[in-house]
Amino acid sequence: MGPCPGRNKLVITHLGKALCTAHAGTILRELELENPVARMLGAASQAQEEETGDGANAVVLLAGALLDNAEKLLRAGLPVAAVRDGYDTACKEAVRLLPGLACHALADLRDPDGVAWALRAAVGSKLFGYQDFLAGLVARCCVAALSPEGAFEPDNVRLCKVPGGGVTDSCLLEGMIFCTEAESRAHQAHEARIAVYCCPFALARGEAKGTVLFQGAAEMRAYGDAEEELLGQRVRAIAEEGAGVVVVGGRVDPLALQYADQLGLMVVRLGSRLELQRLCRAVGAVPLATLVPPPPGAMGHCQRVYLSEIGSTAVVVFHQDGGACPVATILLRGATDELLCSLEEAVTDGLNTYKALVGDRRLLPGAGAAEMALAVRLATLGTYLPGLEQYGILEFAQTLKTLPAALAENAGLPVNETMAALEALHQLGTATAGVRPGEGGAPTMDAAREGVLDSLLVKERVLRLAAHTATTLLGVSHILVAKKSGGPKVRGENPNWDLEPDALE
Repeated sequence: MGPCPGRNKLVITHLGKALCTAHAGTILRELELENPVARMLGAASQAQEEETGDGANAVVLLAGALLDNAEKLLRAGLPVAAVRDGYDTACKEAVRLLPGLACHALADLRDPDGVAWALRAAVGSKLFGYQDFLAGLVARCCVAALSPEGAFEPDNVRLCKVPGGGVTDSCLLEGMIFCTEAESRAHQAHEARIAVYCCPFALARGEAKGTVLFQGAAEMRAYGDAEEELLGQRVRAIAEEGAGVVVVGGRVDPLALQYADQLGLMVVRLGSRLELQRLCRAVGAVPLATLVPPPPGAMGHCQRVYLSEIGSTAVVVFHQDGGACPVATILLRGATDELLCSLEEAVTDGLNTYKALVGDRRLLPGAGAAEMALAVRLATLGTYLPGLEQYGILEFAQTLKTLPAALAENAGLPVNETMAALEALHQLGTATAGVRPGEGGAPTMDAAREGVLDSLLVKERVLRLAAHTATTLLGVSHILVAKKSGGPKVRGENPNWDLEPDALE
């Protein structure tokens, strides 16, 4: 939770790959969970990650704390139904109170400075210390990828990780970058028309094997010459249509590459079908399934295509030079693979937060301020509400305090003193008071004034999903595992089939 240096986890996947991360979604996705309850918590975290892209840590923390507090009530003799009703009532009341805690609304989605100010907390929680630089970078990228209708898709933003350099060497490119080399001798093209093929840069071959019977050497020579001539005609026809760059998704035939070099074509090979689709969106091309001359309207256009070298990595750049481009690329630089992965997670959270702001522009005070404000209000409600549900409401209020407590612990602050000071400020009506993540000074701060903000849409879904997961698990009375039942072994030809091999020896 929050900017927590020294709280990363080293995860060894089932493939033996080592991951150093503090992202709950990544950790739960890579772990092989066997316990049914743990798997349900992991599914809830994954659902939050897919819906909003942020808040996966909060879902796991809240749902786990709700189950722990429910265990105390159940051991005290409270019925399960009363606990579930109390949690449901508290969740509905918290969702109703959330809009009243909004302290800011993003005025213009196309203002890079305003967007960067709203994204600082989401980006800084994964890579503290570079939040100002990364928030500005992500804001410019989001504004560039925002459609004229006001729709935003994170898939239109591509992240390219190139080892070497520093974090501040990362930059934004209106276009696409691929970590590959040009197959041809031509390494650049200006004002180029681009033909994109999903097939190999060669003649199509049949799946079934065939047999050709030659009557002599002349027929064999003529057969080879005819195939070469057909391939040359195909490549020349592509060049006659005005194509300057050919992008293929399969192997590159050496003979076809020789014809392309003679005609001055730049040939680039991409191994990913997804990258081909993104490139088609970026340049406005239509992918073709066979090596045929592109029909009218099938070729795209790019102002500059060139081969370059960043650090020691060769890259092919498709640059639009300020032109309208629906796809933008963020070039990430870092000294280690772990730093590059942390950069990728921080930028991804920023993109998903911007997508949530497109749906709802309201922002809440972060740093645990919203959770503490809701806890104070729910505690007041639970005190004066008659019935057994009040105990569930009071425990729900205590659960909300676990988030600012986790932030204080991860920041290295004294938890008890920080929580006491924070609750006192909220009791006095300071609804924007939160935990200060840095060292020195007071343990609390004004989150709205410091620019530590959270999306209201993300916070609302976190509360709903955590409460729903906890109440669902509270309604479980037994865990039934479907597997083969025990019993005697099937009798075979061995007369001693019912004895273990060790007993026979």
